[in-house]
Amino acid sequence: MACPLNDVVDLITGSLVLFSSIGLFALTLNTRYTHAIGRVRDIYEDIKKVDKAEKLTREIELMVKRCHILKWSFGLLLGSGISSGLFLLGSILSRFIDYTNEQTLLIFVVLSVLFIFSSMIFLFIDVMTSLKATLIHIEKIK
Repeated sequence: MACPLNDVVDLITGSLVLFSSIGLFALTLNTRYTHAIGRVRDIYEDIKKVDKAEKLTREIELMVKRCHILKWSFGLLLGSGISSGLFLLGSILSRFIDYTNEQTLLIFVVLSVLFIFSSMIFLFIDVMTSLKATLIHIEKIK
């Protein structure tokens, strides 16, 4: 005989995996953001010491751009986490009150996937911007 708690656990297992993956993605973004901010500070200190700082100025502009891109990626990831949480709470609540509004739950799932996909696109843009900043730093791009 199935226990109602088992049904709830079966229902939320997929959502918990999604939350775990969102957490890992947030750690990745946090690491990249922390590195970008640290690099901006380092470059700014170098600019104050050097007379001709055109290369460093271009590099710092790209690093600041990276910080803005990562900020948007974080925001979209937060949106995914919120919509996933609402889906999870709605699924559990619907199980207990014996009423399911499938369209609303589907909207939360679609929003969660859309937000996380958009966040990954911003992460890719950040990676490309990081490469360009690196090429400027090693003087492969003039």
